[in-house]
Amino acid sequence: MKASRKWLYMLCLSLVISTLAACSSGKGNSSPSPSESGSAEPSQSPSESSPAAPDLSGSFKISLPNASASVWNAVADAYMQKHPNVKVTVDNKPMDGYKEWLTSQFAAGTPDVDLAVINEVTGLQNDRKFVDFLPWFEKTNPYTGKAWKDSLDLGTMGVNLDAMGENDHLYTLNFESVQIVWLYNKEIFTKAGITEAPTTFNQLIEDFKKIKEAGFVPLALAGNSNSMWSGEAGWLVRVYGDQYMRDSVNIVRSQPNDYNYVADLDDKWAFDPTDPNNDSNSRVTKNDVRVWKAIKEKTGPFKIEGNPKWKAFMENLKTLFQYTESGFFGVNHDQAYSLFLTGKAATMLTTPGSYWQLPKDLADEKLSGTKGGAKPFEYGFFNMPSMEGPEVMAPARTIQIPIGFYGLVSKDAKQTELGIDFMMYLTSPEGYKVYLTAIQNSKDASLAGSPALKDIELPEEMAKAFANFKPIGNTEGFPSANNSLARGVSDFQPSVQEWVGLIQQYFGNKITIDQYLTKYQASVDKHFPAALKDKKLELADLDTPERKPPERK
Repeated sequence: MKASRKWLYMLCLSLVISTLAACSSGKGNSSPSPSESGSAEPSQSPSESSPAAPDLSGSFKISLPNASASVWNAVADAYMQKHPNVKVTVDNKPMDGYKEWLTSQFAAGTPDVDLAVINEVTGLQNDRKFVDFLPWFEKTNPYTGKAWKDSLDLGTMGVNLDAMGENDHLYTLNFESVQIVWLYNKEIFTKAGITEAPTTFNQLIEDFKKIKEAGFVPLALAGNSNSMWSGEAGWLVRVYGDQYMRDSVNIVRSQPNDYNYVADLDDKWAFDPTDPNNDSNSRVTKNDVRVWKAIKEKTGPFKIEGNPKWKAFMENLKTLFQYTESGFFGVNHDQAYSLFLTGKAATMLTTPGSYWQLPKDLADEKLSGTKGGAKPFEYGFFNMPSMEGPEVMAPARTIQIPIGFYGLVSKDAKQTELGIDFMMYLTSPEGYKVYLTAIQNSKDASLAGSPALKDIELPEEMAKAFANFKPIGNTEGFPSANNSLARGVSDFQPSVQEWVGLIQQYFGNKITIDQYLTKYQASVDKHFPAALKDKKLELADLDTPERKPPERK
């Protein structure tokens, strides 16, 4: 997958809006069963006999947003060599307007596209317009000779087959995993007298003081409203709030009488903040209704005003944000990235894909704003330094999610069989090697994250790079107090925009921390009813969180 600045911005939005769109489940995010789905056609399921016929024929069209044509054409060519009677075409689209383009494909009738990125069209997923991958996991992959699921790292993909029932569906396939890390200019660190990357938040702030004294911008960070909500600034808000609110799971977890309680899973779970994966969706089920009930009743970390946890984490964040570029609130992503590329800023937030993408971007005159490109420099990465203090519950985690969001448009049985065979090939050692080699040879693509596939042998350079990115746990993927409230009420836009204004006032020294917490609590309370309605819930639903909310049009 392309890891350019445009892709990175797309990832910003995906992390917030669509993390949970990959799997639709009976545990709080259900898709209609065949009897409930009206006129929607169900996805084609595999037959009981053969997995994928060797004499496949027909056409298959790939249309992905902002993806490298050279990479996907290489995969297409390799697949067609194995299947001469199949014609694979690559017609990738710009990122801007991709959601609208894909939606219009269905509005016009049967789409031409077969393979698409579908994380932003959850309505189409709920209408069962895509192939359900789950029934195919048990079938033999003809390119490996074993069950398809045995070649997939399901844990990294965020799929727990043991917790999935007959009403669960998987419409997207993610076979890479990406995490947010810090990228730093080693030469600036050396000039400031810093010999190693920080591991704690206090060390980070001390390093930033030295970097600022040396005449550099410590942190290249966009501060406009997009960044504060769905971009790099928003990442920091969620990551560091998580350290203080890890116990949210005790409030939002499903209880024994809840509609989505999974006995074999939830009976065995116990809260352990020392385990960075303790509250993951594969370990414990959450009830969204209990989340909204906690917000309304201001339970535990879901209370903002007067809460020492919120106060401590916001004060630390304000300290961090003081080390950004002058005029921070007017800086966009491109401007912040240019500061880093041109050696004016020491650090920024990114993904592992920068290991390969940064040299390409340094040579890009447009990105750096310098004739002939920016001067190359030695760079490195480090994980989220942990905040410390009496209110901190656990070390810092990061945002680490499976990515790809590939979906197959559901057409007929023959086309589904062809699409599944293509995906089995792509995720096999043979097909993925073609994909990796094409990325290495490409001028416009890099691997964004480590593969969520088994039996894959990465090229030495890639393997060495990903070895540097130690997993530290994931903050994303369930509605904790931090994810639900850190930047407005559950991403409800009127609330988000009001929060942006408040946080700018606080970071700009216009209001005190106590004033910020009071004003923000009032804002949450004001927008709560509309935000609840936006999620198709009603106040009466909160009285019986154990019941599955009725479907409302």
